[in-house]
Amino acid sequence: MRETVLTSKENYMNSLLLEENETKKLSRQYAEELGLARISISPAEAQLVKTLVRLHGTKKFVEIGTLTGLSAQYIFEALPDGGELWTLEKDPKHGEKSADVFSKLDQSKKKIHLVMGDARAELEKISTSGPFDGVFIDGNKAAYFDYLMWAEKNLRSGGLILGDNIFLSGSVWGDATTQKFSEKQIKIMQDFNKRLADPTLYESAIVPSYEGLFVAIKK
Repeated sequence: MRETVLTSKENYMNSLLLEENETKKLSRQYAEELGLARISISPAEAQLVKTLVRLHGTKKFVEIGTLTGLSAQYIFEALPDGGELWTLEKDPKHGEKSADVFSKLDQSKKKIHLVMGDARAELEKISTSGPFDGVFIDGNKAAYFDYLMWAEKNLRSGGLILGDNIFLSGSVWGDATTQKFSEKQIKIMQDFNKRLADPTLYESAIVPSYEGLFVAIKK
């Protein structure tokens, strides 16, 4: 997710992408109705996530932070037949909108499981369905390190980890002019980034997007 208006560069990138379909537009409409349009994933970032998931060959994937189901749709499209996506959301209002969107998707060959509740508790519950092939972390920033610890235990060797919003609008390197985050959030994100950068644990890279995306392969 990001918090910025479209720039000329983003408009140009978006012009090169296929127009989003009706269910993706519905997710954006719902986000706007909830006052959350500014933190919905951009088309370019969503397409990047989709491409990475497809390239990885992921079949069993977990998303932490559903919002209104936009990024979940991109991930779902990248899964092969027989694939499954577990997407976790805490807010009932967001979950209601996501459930409506997901009900309109063809799930005859692959499935989306919308899991409601606090992600830290719900992740433990779905662990019995693992090991998983990948995870997209885009939820509660103060819980990122907990999510990563879960991923290390429940992803297979070679599993894909995508961590979004890793810059915290510049707060992780001390930029005090950007959006304010708590000291706890900043410290947790710094620890999260440092661990994913550990070459003994991961093969990783950072995509220098507006909010930053960590891409890591578990060793």
